[in-house]
Amino acid sequence: MAEHGSRDASVTDAGTASVEAGDALLDLQRVFDLSQDLMCVTDAQTRFLRLSASSARILGYRPGELHGRKFLDLVHPDDLQATLLAHESILRGAQVVEFENRYVRKDGSTVELSWTSSWIAGADGAGATYSVARDITNRKRAERLRESQREVLQLIVSGAPLSDVLRRICTIMEAFDADAKCAVTVLDAMGERVRAALSPSLPSRFLSVVQDTLLGMPHGACASALRSGQTATCADMSSDPEWAELLALGTEHGLRACWFTPVFGARGRLIAVIAVYYPHPYAPTDRELVLVQAAVSLVALAIAHSNAQTQLRESLTRVELAQSIARLGYWERDLSSDRLNIYGETSAILGIPSERSISLQAFLAVVLEEDRPTLIAAYGEANRGDAGGAMQFRVRHPDGSVRHVHAERRAIRDETGRTTHIIGTMQDVTERNEADLERQRHLTQLSSLAAAARKVNSVLTVDELLQVITDIARNLVGAHVSVGVLKSADGRTVENCKTSHSQKYALVAPGSLLLDDDGHRGGAQAPQVVRIERSTMKQGAAWGTEWQACGGITVSLAAASGRHIGVLCVADKQGGDFAANDERVLIQLADLAAVGLENARLYTELEERVRKRTTELQESNKELEAFSYSVSHDLRGPLRAIAGFTGLLRDRHYETIDADGRRYIDRVLAGTQRMSNLIDDLLELGRVTRVEFRRRQVDLSEYARATVARLREANPERAAAIVIEPQLIVDGDPGLLESALENLLDNAWKFTAGRPVTQIRFGAVTNSDVDENQRTFFVQDNGVGFDPRYAANLFGVFQRLHAAGEFPGTGVGLATVQRIVQRHGGRIWADAAVDKGATIYFSIAKGPQ
Repeated sequence: MAEHGSRDASVTDAGTASVEAGDALLDLQRVFDLSQDLMCVTDAQTRFLRLSASSARILGYRPGELHGRKFLDLVHPDDLQATLLAHESILRGAQVVEFENRYVRKDGSTVELSWTSSWIAGADGAGATYSVARDITNRKRAERLRESQREVLQLIVSGAPLSDVLRRICTIMEAFDADAKCAVTVLDAMGERVRAALSPSLPSRFLSVVQDTLLGMPHGACASALRSGQTATCADMSSDPEWAELLALGTEHGLRACWFTPVFGARGRLIAVIAVYYPHPYAPTDRELVLVQAAVSLVALAIAHSNAQTQLRESLTRVELAQSIARLGYWERDLSSDRLNIYGETSAILGIPSERSISLQAFLAVVLEEDRPTLIAAYGEANRGDAGGAMQFRVRHPDGSVRHVHAERRAIRDETGRTTHIIGTMQDVTERNEADLERQRHLTQLSSLAAAARKVNSVLTVDELLQVITDIARNLVGAHVSVGVLKSADGRTVENCKTSHSQKYALVAPGSLLLDDDGHRGGAQAPQVVRIERSTMKQGAAWGTEWQACGGITVSLAAASGRHIGVLCVADKQGGDFAANDERVLIQLADLAAVGLENARLYTELEERVRKRTTELQESNKELEAFSYSVSHDLRGPLRAIAGFTGLLRDRHYETIDADGRRYIDRVLAGTQRMSNLIDDLLELGRVTRVEFRRRQVDLSEYARATVARLREANPERAAAIVIEPQLIVDGDPGLLESALENLLDNAWKFTAGRPVTQIRFGAVTNSDVDENQRTFFVQDNGVGFDPRYAANLFGVFQRLHAAGEFPGTGVGLATVQRIVQRHGGRIWADAAVDKGATIYFSIAKGPQ
């Protein structure tokens, strides 16, 4: 009986243990089924014993399909050895954490996984490996994308050729998708012709033909997409009638699908097209669209940087031309005496009275004492028959200033070969030497800027990056203090502020930000760059702190779209005032910083979207709206030099130059004046874009009457019938609208100059076809008109429909009017016929814009 009771108890215990084991297995299976990560159990021979349901999503296999298979069969061949070593260490009792490898999915694609595995021995001594794997494919892809962007930015900053940069961008895109073949087509300044077609994997002839075909398609999906800034997609050329023109060419090269994304530069101009081709029918996924948007940003930046370098080289060429036509001082010395005969500008260069001849002692007297031995040695060499040479020395002028002089000499020999006298030139190279020193310093700054670019591209958080940029700015220009301010996304508040300072300003408070002209701290829209000297700063009450009263440069941080995102300020230069090169490198740093800060924000958003399993990125930023403004200012220096030296040449030597020479001088001066006018108009074009918009009630009729009065006063002999409708009142900016009307009425007056009676009418359109939310006005004339086929080109910068010899102008006025009208929420268009006058229409929105 006791034995029977013991047997019953054993059966009961065994049953209970069985139930508990079953419950444990059920709980384990529930955990497996609920896990978003891949969970599995494998034996010592790497066979799958149990898998979670997520294997279907991550590996493409249902759990039942993998049961009993070896996981080594799914490991990517390149990761097989490392996986075996990890498996062996697990069997020895080690725990593997965050081991990364790649698996081949059922559909042949690759997934990247991060494993945590541990061996658990069983009661029977067999045991199994329990593992959890997380899909890190998107994270690894984002890391590779960021690293690729850094690589391209370093190529751009290092001055690599544009073709190399664009090919590298294509190579990176192809590396992310093995089936894709990528190309970048760069367009001309008008965005109408192919300038260069680049691809690492497609023949150039194919690229040229296909892009010319696309640009020549006036209608259809591709043309509409390129105009609107969207991506044009063709999933299968053979079934899409709008892509029939490309079918034969694509078939010839084994291509079936393609998509094209436009790249826009400054002022919204189409500058390039990124193309992606596939050998099979395919439509781009969100992942590919994210990749191509990153490429758009890099391509726009590379082209803008290349254009800037080209313009810089052109500016340097103009400077060299001005130097080559400058007159030099001329001197001559007879070896039989110790006197120098001097001509031209030699007296002014040496700072001595204008005399025909001076003694060697008088010449040496103005030379700095430490430079005299060099001149005396050169004198001895000349006496010994030395053929010639060049040297530099310094002279002190009567006003105490020290000037640097470059001199060259040549020996004149008689028929026996004996040196009889020496002739040579002198040139004041003080400014050139100083420029060389500044250029060397600038090259050092550019080298530091390249290093800064690498450093900026290695920082991914906005907070750290802003501090790095602020530190770089101070060290780059040798300032005692720098401040970086980043505004919030809505532009209303300061999101972040960082300071960097020397020991001199150890107690400066981060809140002591520079003030704008309205007295608001670091917040309002600022011009791209402001440089103020120490003397000016000390007089400005609005700058109320000690460090701001020592001279400084403030550079606006602007996104590619033109949106103001912050400012970068440096102040109190260590030794002297800030130079123009300081301003230039800070602008370049600001451009780099803006891209870096925007990228840092994008990286943050990208990580957030990966965690939330979304794949959409924000659209890349456009080129800096204020680019033409800064370039126009940079052109003034070389232009002023050309005009100045040519003016000196005309004033001092005009009578000694032949007729051709005089004509050349006149043409150079006329050209510089025209260039100056172009720059002024470009600055006005930029000004109307940046000026603060002040809305109030404006009487357009009053402005029109004032402009007409000015025109009549300037040309009293003109017979003119001018009609101005009264009380044309709108809400807008008075200064901008006055400028727009002046341009329109000046044009009407100019193009009616050849008529017996000038007829101009300014009024408002009242028919029912006009948008009720806008008021439309017109300026009509009876002038020479123009071919209506070219009306679309009328409002572009430098667009002229008449020769400059017929009617003066720069081709910027109507572009300026268009900017003003757009700022008022309206549009502008034209109606005309050749020799039958023209009518310019423009609209102004009724509500606030």
